[in-house]
Amino acid sequence: MNPIAFAIPVFFLLIAFELWVAHSRGVSVYRLKDSLTSINIGIMSEFSKAIGGVVSVIMYALIADRFGAFVWDVRHPMTWVSALLLYDFCYYWVHRTGHEINILWASHVVHHSSEEFNLSTALRQSSTGFLFRWIFYIPLALLGYPVQVFVVVGLIDFLYQYWVHTQLVGKLGWLEYVVVTPSNHRVHHGQNDYCIDKNYGGIFSFWDRMFGTYADERDDDKPVYGIRKPLGSWNPLWANVHHYVQIGRQVKTARSWRHRLMHVFAKPSWTPEKEDATEAFRAETFSRFDTPETGRLRALAFFATATGAVLLVAFFLLQKGLPQPARVAYCVAAVLALTAVGAWMTRSRMQAPQPLSQGPSHA
Repeated sequence: MNPIAFAIPVFFLLIAFELWVAHSRGVSVYRLKDSLTSINIGIMSEFSKAIGGVVSVIMYALIADRFGAFVWDVRHPMTWVSALLLYDFCYYWVHRTGHEINILWASHVVHHSSEEFNLSTALRQSSTGFLFRWIFYIPLALLGYPVQVFVVVGLIDFLYQYWVHTQLVGKLGWLEYVVVTPSNHRVHHGQNDYCIDKNYGGIFSFWDRMFGTYADERDDDKPVYGIRKPLGSWNPLWANVHHYVQIGRQVKTARSWRHRLMHVFAKPSWTPEKEDATEAFRAETFSRFDTPETGRLRALAFFATATGAVLLVAFFLLQKGLPQPARVAYCVAAVLALTAVGAWMTRSRMQAPQPLSQGPSHA
């Protein structure tokens, strides 16, 4: 049984609790369509991992079994503590390269595409991350950490990061120097100049301090959330593929092989004219994406998203009894249904909702 199935009800209860606290404080931190899109993207991510996510575990197990240098006692606490530390160190580099290499940013950008910052944003996870992430955890496999240790510490690292996606918790004093907190993670999601390429840690913030990528949240320059080239859609499939499409267009029109390679492997802000084409951010010119809605549209969108969550839990319950073709068909059908819901919410056709402009998209 996938442990995420047990986490899903907790995720939704915490979202409801955050909504209640925000309402009691008289602040607004949610917009329905943005949050439903984040949840739909999260559901789509879990379906994609059900098909392709096993690649990470299989590759890890093969390397650990063949090349693992040590035998670790899973009953000893230091096995777990050291594995969690090393996993989080590797995650720092997964996350950092996800911002600094364009093809990896194409996978990670979906997580930053929300223009809100709340617990639903934490669910906005990539459906293509499994293609690359496993490579960064090879050091754990080479050290021989058992695959079950790798899976469990990875789950701990993932679940920890859920709670830091909130605006309702202020700075936490000395903890800011040790662990990732809502305050320093708000910086990570900001478009402001001081927020760019900062605060990559998963659980521990001291990696950022060690490698010079840490920034404190500024009271006089609050983070403005989102990406500088807005997604402009509620479609979860487009959220996952739009930057890949942009890279494809850039490669197609590039004048040389060097430029083609740079469009793929350089920083997202790289252009043939400038090594870093990032422009200064002006909060006063930023406006959040929105589309018209009716009460009927809100109700149907909410119902469709809730149905998607139920189907995901049902899949977790049923998948062991399903043959592989049936699993794939189930997942594909769910992804197409979520795509249709998102396109309908955007009131667009099943295509790119707006032309892609040239220039930096990094946030």
